[in-house]
Amino acid sequence: MTKKPLARPGRLLPVPRWPNFLLFCLLLSLAGPACQQAPNPDQQLAARLDAVLAASWRFYKVRFIQEDGRVVRPENHHDTISEGQAYALLRAVWSNDQATFDRVYGWTEANLSQQARQGRHLLSWHFGQDDQGQWRLLDANSATDADLDYALALLLAHRRWGRPTANLPDYKEKALLVLQDILGHNTCRDQWGRLWLTPGDWAACQQPLLLNPSYFSPAWYEVFYWVQGDRRWLQLTDSAYLALEILGRRFGEQAGVGLVPDWCLLQDKETFAPAPDQSAAFGWDAVRVPWRVGLTAIWFQDKRAKDVLAKTFLPFARQQWQEHGRLFAVYTYDGRLLVDYDSPVLYASLVAAALAEGDKDLARQAVEKILGFYQEGPEGGYFNRPDDYYGNNWAWLGLATYRRLVVPQWEVKISE
Repeated sequence: MTKKPLARPGRLLPVPRWPNFLLFCLLLSLAGPACQQAPNPDQQLAARLDAVLAASWRFYKVRFIQEDGRVVRPENHHDTISEGQAYALLRAVWSNDQATFDRVYGWTEANLSQQARQGRHLLSWHFGQDDQGQWRLLDANSATDADLDYALALLLAHRRWGRPTANLPDYKEKALLVLQDILGHNTCRDQWGRLWLTPGDWAACQQPLLLNPSYFSPAWYEVFYWVQGDRRWLQLTDSAYLALEILGRRFGEQAGVGLVPDWCLLQDKETFAPAPDQSAAFGWDAVRVPWRVGLTAIWFQDKRAKDVLAKTFLPFARQQWQEHGRLFAVYTYDGRLLVDYDSPVLYASLVAAALAEGDKDLARQAVEKILGFYQEGPEGGYFNRPDDYYGNNWAWLGLATYRRLVVPQWEVKISE
């Protein structure tokens, strides 16, 4: 901002001609506030984002969340996955919408909780219609990313609202039970004593370990450590950063360009290899990694998170931006295009990664890309396609991250 120069010593600033000056002031006052001060671009963008976030959340509740609280995927035969229930809970708490939160929470506990069947508090991951047309659990196993998001959403709900409005389990008490079962059933130690997050209670705890890097959530672990005081969360942070740093450089026989695969095997102490029958691309799972890592830097100023992003995803993203003016939706591990279109999902991750590094210009450009997917129809606002469950969730999360709505809402300490 350029400051007005002060008068030199011994000189006076010129005195305005009073008749003309008074006339100018009178005309300015009559012209109204819009002429007195130029619109602030940041304030304009903030107002637009607030309107889009509110309208798209209203649309999502009509299109994707049934009256009973079940979140459906219209493009997948209206099935339900635990990930979708957890996303809705996170969005509800960051939207300060307790009524929707409790509705989704109630259905999730009644239909996906493993408590009645297995005595655990993890979520079964898949509910839908079977070949006989019956709606039921299609797979009772857990998916760890959903369990982590579920626990965080419950903790944030406790912090924001205290107790449920309906006759539901206490938010914090349920979250602690979920966290206990994640550590007990969704983690595994390798032969060198390191603790790893496994993709679910179905994953074998044996070498080579099957891993999904997009499930690694260091920011979540920091919150969980503060709540529980269990140092295993810090050990999971250590193994996550180790994997992401190595995978950004090398994966099996391939040299890396800063991307990570959807799935991998921990084959040796510091060697990761492709997993049979699983995607090895920087695909629809892995594109979430920069968002989860970026939030760790945004929330806790975590240096390791910033370093990982600076060494892996951000250089690749900037190169793509310079060459193409955009990011494509998914890539091969070594950075080749898999599709010729872009997606709001990866832009959401770019928002968090750029903000983590303090690059507000890049974050804003990513936000503008997300807004380019926004449309309004008779039912309200949506991103990409009205029935695009994944795109609508991640577009909202990206914009909400930029607006600083995606916050831990918890008094947390930086781990040693």
